[in-house]
Amino acid sequence: MKKLIILVLILFSVVFSFSQRFLPPVKDSYLTSSFGEFRDTGNNPHFHMGIDFSSFSRIGYPVNAAADGYVYKIWLNHKIYGNTVFIYHPDYDLITVYAHLSAFKGLVEEIAKSVLSEVGNTFAEIKFPENEIRVAKGEEIAYSGKSGEAVVPHVHFEVREIKKSGNDEVEIARDALEFVDYVEMRPRTLEALEIRSNNRTYKLLDDQVTEIPFSTLPKLEVKTDEKIGNNTKIIPRKISLRVNDELVYEIEFDAIRLDEMYSPNAIYGNGSNIFTYWIKLYSSSFITPIKVNRWNEVAFTLKDRNPAELILEDIWGTVKVYKLVLVKEM
Repeated sequence: MKKLIILVLILFSVVFSFSQRFLPPVKDSYLTSSFGEFRDTGNNPHFHMGIDFSSFSRIGYPVNAAADGYVYKIWLNHKIYGNTVFIYHPDYDLITVYAHLSAFKGLVEEIAKSVLSEVGNTFAEIKFPENEIRVAKGEEIAYSGKSGEAVVPHVHFEVREIKKSGNDEVEIARDALEFVDYVEMRPRTLEALEIRSNNRTYKLLDDQVTEIPFSTLPKLEVKTDEKIGNNTKIIPRKISLRVNDELVYEIEFDAIRLDEMYSPNAIYGNGSNIFTYWIKLYSSSFITPIKVNRWNEVAFTLKDRNPAELILEDIWGTVKVYKLVLVKEM
């Protein structure tokens, strides 16, 4: 009987956990961009702070609330996000963000139109009192568009949390794929295409060890992505470098502070754009995605030949490993 009770509790916990996941903002849609990607649109390069869902190239496609909550604020005419609604979810203490909208719905749209009649094309932020405009999980809250920097209609979706840091509040964007009830059904291919060091570029192949010469410090940059289906390309969730069986450098796109949004050059190298990702395997910065950076520790212990592994991982558990040898030039 005791074992049966334990089993029931485990099953209940699993079902409860699954039921608490956020709904995707667009029904029956698919992922088109991932968290942390390089963006060279707008006035300054920046990180992509959310994930994108297709609205099937349509303006005016329904956008739905990810979970129960209330309207926290809206943005009008933001240069990057365009028209945006923020929903606060008390059960999670998280905020979901829906951007590039063509219109809101109901009372929020009426308020937005009233404000727009006053401000025109100028940016405006409107905050709402707590619990004033409630929304239910799956409720239609807005309509897709291409406001802001969007080139084609789609829905940009974020999950944010606000943490206390002394007397200040720190806003952090999280990888929304961690929270959304989304299953990727398309074929996926993790790949590292090329790696460069000291202005020399080398092709990476699955079945061979790539030798890479260096002088003082191997300042490596890897061209990498994950192809999904026929027309979607995202970045790997985690990129790691092991040298002489030690983890030397690791990036994971699980969270980015809002005040780090315009710091993509700490992670991305020259030639990066919305379609191409050159990831640095070294950095002098200490922003959130950089989890391990031990080059200062190991730089003086490197040998003439240093076996290394470049490891790619995605959020669905796929791992791809490339074998390298870092060769010190005399």
